[in-house]
Amino acid sequence: MFPAGAPLALLLALVVGGMIPPCAQTAQAAARQAVVSVYDKQPPVTEKEVLGFVELLPRFRQWARDNKEEAHPVRRKGRPDFLYSPEAAAWVKNEGWDPRRFFCVMGRMAAAVTILAEGNDMPTRPGDMPAVSSGELELARVHMGSLLKAGGNDAALEH
Repeated sequence: MFPAGAPLALLLALVVGGMIPPCAQTAQAAARQAVVSVYDKQPPVTEKEVLGFVELLPRFRQWARDNKEEAHPVRRKGRPDFLYSPEAAAWVKNEGWDPRRFFCVMGRMAAAVTILAEGNDMPTRPGDMPAVSSGELELARVHMGSLLKAGGNDAALEH
């Protein structure tokens, strides 16, 4: 076996010896911490994405029902996020979407629909509701019928 402190000494020797650059480990850890939710570092939703989303959402909802999957807004680490399983991510990816982006679009459009339905002057917003831009609100307004039809009674479009 190793003497006490040997694993730490070995790690330090690898770092000091240049085998594992310390900045690489620090940068990787920082990158993991920087992305806390599906909304982090995501650009505003585009019209092309809304159109693709409303086309795919009914099939995703059917797949989720058939597989007893959950996918819905949550609050994580005090911030809005979106809960979905690795299986849901794989299904979305197989359909040509980046899973983080798909669930970001889902969450933002759900928030935009809620804001439009209840008024932009909501006294308090649910903790799982992401911020939406004025452009995303306008997209939701323009595509409200399609979003509601695609979402049906799904909790992803209700808060």
